[in-house]
Order: sequence, then C-alpha cells, then structure tokens
Amino acid sequence: LVLSSIAYNLKAKPEDILIEGISEIAPEDMYFANEFEFTIKLLGIAKVRENKVELRVHPTMIDKEKMLAKVDGVMNAISINGDLLGESLYYGAGAGGEATASAVISDLMDIARDQVKAPMLGFVNTLEYELLSKDEIYTKYYLRVKVEDKIGVLSKITQLMSENNISIDSFLQKPKKNDENYSTLFFTTHLTYEKSIQNLLEILRKQDFIKTKPFMMRIE
Repeated sequence: LVLSSIAYNLKAKPEDILIEGISEIAPEDMYFANEFEFTIKLLGIAKVRENKVELRVHPTMIDKEKMLAKVDGVMNAISINGDLLGESLYYGAGAGGEATASAVISDLMDIARDQVKAPMLGFVNTLEYELLSKDEIYTKYYLRVKVEDKIGVLSKITQLMSENNISIDSFLQKPKKNDENYSTLFFTTHLTYEKSIQNLLEILRKQDFIKTKPFMMRIE
C-alpha cells in the first residue's frame, strides 16, 4: 500500500484490496509446484490496467527461472517491470532483528529531523488512478481439487470450468495409494477473471463428489 500510494498516488485501505495468507497451502501444492517447475512466494502485486490499479497480496506460483523465485531467507525484493526497461530487481535484507531495527531507526530519524514535509522523492505526483475491483483481477490460476475416484468426475469439472469461461492450460492427477478412495486433481488455467474462478469454486464446493474444500492459488 505504501509503495502503490507513492507510485500511483492511490489512496487505498487494507480492506479495499485482496489479501490472503499461506495457511491453506498443503504439501500437495509443493508437489505440483515441483513437478511443473514453479516455486511459491508470498507476493504483493501492483499492476496498471486500463488506467486502473490492480493491488493484491497473496501466495503466488512463479516460474523457478524468474529472479523473484531466487529470493530466500530474510532477503526481500521488489521487482519492477517497465515498458522500455523490462524487469529490474531491488534486493536486500528485509526481515530479522538487525534489518527491522535499521528500518525503524531510519524512520524515527526522519521524523526527528522533520523531513516528512517534503514531497516524496522531491516531486508532487499528479497521476490519478482508480483501484480495480477484486472481481476484475485478471491472471492465471492453479486449482487443487480432491474428489471421489469415480467415472465422470473429471468430465463434470471440465464442464463447469467451460461454463465459467475458464480455459485449462495444464492438468495433473497425483498417483493415489491402493487404499485411497479419492484422487487429487491439479489444474492450471489460461488468463481469466477472479470473478470466474470464485464462481467456479463456489459451485465445486456444492458438488457431492468433492472430498475437501477446493484450493486456488494465483500464477504470475
């Protein structure tokens, strides 16, 4: 929110944007990520689309070859994509006692010196952007669905996806043990809207062949 307010002159509150944590990530998701050369990172994302800003914070699957995928431990990074510059990465310590203490002391020093009156970066931002609604988020998605192992289930799921204008990019079925009466299905989608995915998840939860709550993660 702080960075987006500087970059886009946008005044948004935490309750206005999509925020999700990592509590629902399961070992099966790590299995899929490894099989398809992804890694999972908790990202804060800001994008401009049609003069509106898309803001969201959530676990994200990203390609293992991306620069952000290699940021680990107490290190944090900011990735910026420009029209002409392409991708650039700003990398440094962002967690842990010493890094946090350094940031806090720096802020306190700025306040003590009364340096907060000047415009950020020495200029007044005159840009005006609106916040994109959560339903209008447009990206790729990963789905994990645990279902009864019976004929017709996969066909029904793909039918429901089609009815919600969701196109399948890839599919994987995790091998099951002999004593299991369920299967775990993994899907990735082409670009689609958040509203379409949420509608699909709501419908899937009501199906009698669903064993546990379906799980979704966004892909960048």
